[in-house]
Amino acid sequence: MRTLRPKRLFVVSGICILHSAMTAAQAPERHVYWGEQHVHTSLSFDAYAFGNTMTGPEDFYQYAQGEPITHPGGFDVRISKPLDWGAVTEHSDYMGLVQEAYDPDSALRRSSKYLSGLLRFGIEKDPMLAFKALSAAIATGHDIGAFTKPEVLAPVWQRVVRAADSYYQPGKFTTFAAFEWSATPDSNNLHRNVFFRDSGRVPEVPFTSIDSTNPRDLWDWMDAQRAAGNEVLAVSHNGNLSSGRMFPRYTDQKGEPITQSWVQARLRNEPLSEIKQVKGQSETMPGLSPNDEFAGYEVFVWQLMGSSGLPRNYGSYVRQAYRDGLAIGQGTGANPYQFGVVGGSDFHTTAPAYRQDNYFGAHGVADDTIEKRVSGNVVLGLNSLWVTPAGLSAVWAEENTRESIFAGLQRKEVYATSGVRIKLRFFAGWNLSQDLLKQSDWLASAYASGVPMGGKLPDPASDAPVF
Repeated sequence: MRTLRPKRLFVVSGICILHSAMTAAQAPERHVYWGEQHVHTSLSFDAYAFGNTMTGPEDFYQYAQGEPITHPGGFDVRISKPLDWGAVTEHSDYMGLVQEAYDPDSALRRSSKYLSGLLRFGIEKDPMLAFKALSAAIATGHDIGAFTKPEVLAPVWQRVVRAADSYYQPGKFTTFAAFEWSATPDSNNLHRNVFFRDSGRVPEVPFTSIDSTNPRDLWDWMDAQRAAGNEVLAVSHNGNLSSGRMFPRYTDQKGEPITQSWVQARLRNEPLSEIKQVKGQSETMPGLSPNDEFAGYEVFVWQLMGSSGLPRNYGSYVRQAYRDGLAIGQGTGANPYQFGVVGGSDFHTTAPAYRQDNYFGAHGVADDTIEKRVSGNVVLGLNSLWVTPAGLSAVWAEENTRESIFAGLQRKEVYATSGVRIKLRFFAGWNLSQDLLKQSDWLASAYASGVPMGGKLPDPASDAPVF
């Protein structure tokens, strides 16, 4: 194998390796694969209300592989550079409900012609108002039973799973069956994207916030899936819209003290957190990092569902969570915030854009033109000028398959970018040599004598680790 050396080297308190010149084909042992872990099609009810009425998961997988698709605004779009992997993460609450209401052969139409007709009437008169009404019903715990029956949701979920299977090409393009659990108690975003390693044992229907808005209940459901032989993991949503509840320090979502059991449940089920998407970043902000001159990058100040006032920042950002996790670990014996970070889009147009020069809006027809974005067109109180191109997820894996990429996500050998494709390796160890990069087998040595990003260092073998 040809000896590989990084084109540029940045040294910060030890060894940090940035190698933009290395290609995936040349990289020994593991390669970096770029993917999308957060996107919606018309099967998500809010996307439909935003004007994305025609696309489905099949369209995203075509788009992700470089094929043109039609944007909700009526024009064709194409990704700047195809992805290596991706998953459609429709909101599990009322998934595909509009399509079921219009299908004369659907279980919804057969079981409740009145409610399905009422929904169609609302959509045709004012889709955004209909979306607000359903959202309010979810937020206040008023389940509309006919809309949440398993026989109504199951066919839509099966379509999502089938699409992932149809477009999975091992070694070339990887897909996952996935969904977004969309709990928003008190207008605080506690959403999680849930991924299944394979599709053979997925449940009849996904877990919804109608089932529960408590993350602990989601984790218990995931534990049950795992016990049934169905490997699953969750990615916590960009925490900047959680108003301090994504990364609690003292009490959980029920107001009860954080316990060892709560910590272990989070560690088992939630190895990753989204740090960048179209609605800003959740690494830090000036109030939490006053001495960081870059802390103001894409700070997104907004409250979901029309809530007034400013969100609470403490408990919403990753950098603070990492610090708090150490403190929690001292108190409970375990640190709940040992997560890796990924990027995503949260586009509701089916077609994410990762570059400003290829950006065509993120919310249906509300921001599909430059004129609408410049005018500051508002959707649910969201100014379209605040929305930016997507973030990207990078995962180091041996090959482009479900098994390998899922394993990379689980062990957190991942990172996020603001859309650019920078290849990054990072290692830590107690005895890494300072001249490691001068060795012909530096990469093998780094894996052998240290741990990569996302890894956990063993007990200290010296005074300080080397990075």
